[in-house]
Amino acid sequence: MTAHEHRSGPGTARHVLVLGGSGFVGRHLTTAFHRAGWQVTAVSRAGETGQPGGGPEPAAPRRLALDVPGTDPGTLADVLARAAPHVVVNAAGAVWAASEEEMARGNVLLVDRLLTVLPRLPRPPRLLQLGTVHEYGPPLDDGPVTEAAALRPVSGYGRTKARASEAVLGAARDGALEATVLRVSNAVGAGLPRASLLGGVAAELAAVPEHGAPAVLRLGPLTARRDFVDATDVAEAVVAAAAAPAAVPVVNIGRGTSVAAGDLVRRLLAVSGRPAELVEQQQPAAVPAAPGGTAYAQRLDITLARRALGWRPSRELDDSLRCLWLAAGDPPYASGRGARK
Repeated sequence: MTAHEHRSGPGTARHVLVLGGSGFVGRHLTTAFHRAGWQVTAVSRAGETGQPGGGPEPAAPRRLALDVPGTDPGTLADVLARAAPHVVVNAAGAVWAASEEEMARGNVLLVDRLLTVLPRLPRPPRLLQLGTVHEYGPPLDDGPVTEAAALRPVSGYGRTKARASEAVLGAARDGALEATVLRVSNAVGAGLPRASLLGGVAAELAAVPEHGAPAVLRLGPLTARRDFVDATDVAEAVVAAAAAPAAVPVVNIGRGTSVAAGDLVRRLLAVSGRPAELVEQQQPAAVPAAPGGTAYAQRLDITLARRALGWRPSRELDDSLRCLWLAAGDPPYASGRGARK
């Protein structure tokens, strides 16, 4: 029985379990699923609502405190059987400022535990694995990267996410469960972590007095061109994948265009209105680039997302930067004392 065959009866809301529901992308996901009429359970290790500056406040999801890789399979199976989700979205994992050991636990062990437990449930849910563009690594040519491209990750993050994605795809090929891997480009929006390039710049700008002396932002080289996409667009793509009649094995989610990192930083400076001078340094800077951030250009081919999911990005990056800035510049967020409602 597939996820769509057992999904719900008349008048019954479909149920999605979002792992990493308090994180950057996870909070956008819980909001998008709620708006689409789903019953939402947001899962995090401590059941927290999110970090300061953590994006939109999810619209009254259920909350579940659960450390998936730290829970034995029997207990995890009992918890998930009681929850009885139709879809499980894995938006958890380790990325920014994590060691490779932490990434292996958060990105690989977590997925291995899910693949042990989910097929054994009375009604196995569809699994949506949020992968990353960093699984592909540097492109071989100037064209857009398709889902058929070989995986050549150059960072610990890319390597551990690729291992997790391959495990999910293997389980799906074996018929253990329905699954889709969504390889997401670089998401931008409210709640972007401070350890990221744009999140770090936004946090630094938020600390600059509006009418004070200009701040000096010292960053590493910003010549890399990447595919950036709005976090809400990403969330809507995941909702589309959850509702799709059939699970597509792998689908790229991005804007399909590349933008220089330096261009986005300068646009964020303009959006903020704060006095600041940007200085690019050749040596490592205090604010890091994205995982695997070297100077190659990369953009995703999103043709399959349009065809299979009926999805396409609809938000401009300037709007994404504005949302990022509004969250970072809100005093409760900037000080860590509260959350935007």
